[in-house]
Amino acid sequence: MNQLEIDFQPGLTEQFPRWMDCVRDSVYGCGKALKVVASDIDMTSTELSRKIADNPNDNVNFPLEKLPELMEATGKLTPVYWLIERYLEDSEKKSKRARAALVEALPRILKMLEATQ
Repeated sequence: MNQLEIDFQPGLTEQFPRWMDCVRDSVYGCGKALKVVASDIDMTSTELSRKIADNPNDNVNFPLEKLPELMEATGKLTPVYWLIERYLEDSEKKSKRARAALVEALPRILKMLEATQ
């Protein structure tokens, strides 16, 4: 039986005010050890940790050209979705996308309701 999952979390730009917050979360929230992710993108865990840290006293930054490798290593596309939400989706598009998702989910919801009776 498939279970419908409804997510009431705020959008990515609300959850992560800055893009690097989203990148950092994709690394630490992917379920893999930091050293595994770092190894997948040819870095040490210390180097990766330093590059995604929010340390104003350290001018080391995450190299943008490594982003595709990072997303492959973590399996998380949220950094790209964050950029899309921030720069391409206005509130009307968000609303339209949400309505389309509801329309798509409605038959499954009705089917599940019937199954519970």
